[in-house]
Amino acid sequence: MLGNGWSLRPRWWLGASSPSLNVLRPTQWALRQRFLLDLLLQVHKPLLQQELIDMGRELNENPSDYETGSWPLLLDFFERVHQGRILRPYSIYSLLQEELPQQLLDVYRFLVLAKDWRIFQCNACYARSRFNPVLFVHALQLAIAERADTKDLMMPVMHEVLPQLYFDKELIREAKSVNWQQLVPVRIGQKRSWRETLGSILYPKIFRQPLEVPLEDLMPVDPVVIAVNSIGMPLSLDVALNGYWSRLISRLICGSKAKEDYETAIIDGDRMLQFRNAQDEWIYRQQVEGAAMLEAGQLLLHNIGQFVVLLQLEELATGTRSVELVTPTLMTTGGVPYKATALNAEDVRQLIRKSIEELQSRIDKQLKSNVEIQPMWLVGQVIAAEYWGLCRHLSLAINGNHVEPSFLGMTTSNLRDPIYRSLLIQLAQLISQYDPAPKSQSFDRQRPLAQIVRVSKLETYEELMDTDLINLMDQQLLQSQRNNLQLLRRRLVARQLRLNHKPFRITYELSVPETMAVQIRSYLAVPGRAQPRLLLDNFVRELATGEHQLERYFPAASSDHTLSKLYEAQAPLDASKSCSFPQHLQLPRGTAEGLPLQLHVQVLQWNDTQAGAECASFIDGSGTQLASDTLDVVIYHQELLISKDELEYK
Repeated sequence: MLGNGWSLRPRWWLGASSPSLNVLRPTQWALRQRFLLDLLLQVHKPLLQQELIDMGRELNENPSDYETGSWPLLLDFFERVHQGRILRPYSIYSLLQEELPQQLLDVYRFLVLAKDWRIFQCNACYARSRFNPVLFVHALQLAIAERADTKDLMMPVMHEVLPQLYFDKELIREAKSVNWQQLVPVRIGQKRSWRETLGSILYPKIFRQPLEVPLEDLMPVDPVVIAVNSIGMPLSLDVALNGYWSRLISRLICGSKAKEDYETAIIDGDRMLQFRNAQDEWIYRQQVEGAAMLEAGQLLLHNIGQFVVLLQLEELATGTRSVELVTPTLMTTGGVPYKATALNAEDVRQLIRKSIEELQSRIDKQLKSNVEIQPMWLVGQVIAAEYWGLCRHLSLAINGNHVEPSFLGMTTSNLRDPIYRSLLIQLAQLISQYDPAPKSQSFDRQRPLAQIVRVSKLETYEELMDTDLINLMDQQLLQSQRNNLQLLRRRLVARQLRLNHKPFRITYELSVPETMAVQIRSYLAVPGRAQPRLLLDNFVRELATGEHQLERYFPAASSDHTLSKLYEAQAPLDASKSCSFPQHLQLPRGTAEGLPLQLHVQVLQWNDTQAGAECASFIDGSGTQLASDTLDVVIYHQELLISKDELEYK
């Protein structure tokens, strides 16, 4: 790294040491991470690295190269590949197309079921070259998190891998118009007159001049900046949030489709029958372990609630109707323009309302026939199973029974669509009807006590964020067999503002009459209203008898690891948990005068054996309430008022 520039040559190239002296060989993790990044670089364009092209030249149809018992799950995929029914490069990706959920599941299985790292590499190279890049990236993202040999690898942020889906078309066009020579230094020999040339031969000490100007002196290190006009950036345009939502919905749809396959594969439909072979047992085990489907449903409910509350609190802070259903001006993807619906806003609201009523009737029917199941788990399962069909039904109705390219079908960008936001708002209202209040427990002995002792100042602010746009650069950058990032001196970035919060602390005081495990959950809500509420903090603690003071620290969110950081990393970097809402949106936007809210804390009985699994524990908050407390708080906001020119300069 040179100054603020970007140079990804080997470290021996940049320093004084020889390549043979004190040079650390790349670790296995670094080599695998580099392979992953090579696949994702210029993902919309053909592979040029010959080694990767050779690895992905043939479709691997050898059953022994896949996990034991998994071959039947892959047969349909191979048949679809031979029939040309997997979405090809340069085609439009929309999850609302009838076969897309199955194709996403197929490509995911093709990657995740590969028996070892080498087979995974070959399969990934094949998928990268032969399938739609958005389909490939979403399947790869899911597979990387599930495989034992790739769990510690890191995917770059989605708005850097697929910037076309996260930024407006004007920015995309401006980025593509940047000359690659503005980023890559070219050595220019300094011209000399015949007198200087002759003098350098006759009198070398007098006419000593460099034959070449050092390229670092010719090329500035500051990035080429394209400013995003994002003053007061609405929540729905947050690129990190949209990337997180992309993974959430892809995982949900993939899991829902897999569950359908597992249910039809059980012999005779009777799960209590003895398995006839290892394959049947494996399929059933996958169905049970992928109970993860239940968790995915709960995760969807949690995120819908968090997003809608943040929207409502943002509206309260800014005084703008950010959730109104308006006619959107949608961007272009793949050369196909999005078509505005001919329906007016009220017609669309009626369609959504009718769809929600039908969904509610399904939930009520399931609750009547499954009284032993916890209601919120069942609600999550039904909504997860019906989500894709609900979105497809709405899209067909709004677009006259044609699956038009729309944000409703783009999991990477649908939070930008006011129609989709309206759907989420009504879904959140439906979910809240089934959300039970925690039951209070009466104690013969001393009752546990909880108190919020203090909360430090809560303040949000807008910070500058740069997004690497290398995936939009011209193909000339890939002229050599080397990775194009090795040639760069400067970066091309999109610079915009995003909401963040300053560090803060919350201190709790608890008194428990006996040793117990408790779940402590804190919410932010409008004063005098229990709903809607934003989950701010959630953790599980094993407490001994007596008094306890617990302090929770919430640092400001750091920026995501970009391509430049990942390429230079020699060991795994810290990353947020995949199930957590983006950390920079932990607090809702405040105001300069202060947005008054209330902080509610609940102490719930915790019976789960995994008393440290915070990622799973936030899903279930319906336990017995042991204690509670409320405190008035104020959230301030520090404005950063700069013009577009200043944004580019900074």
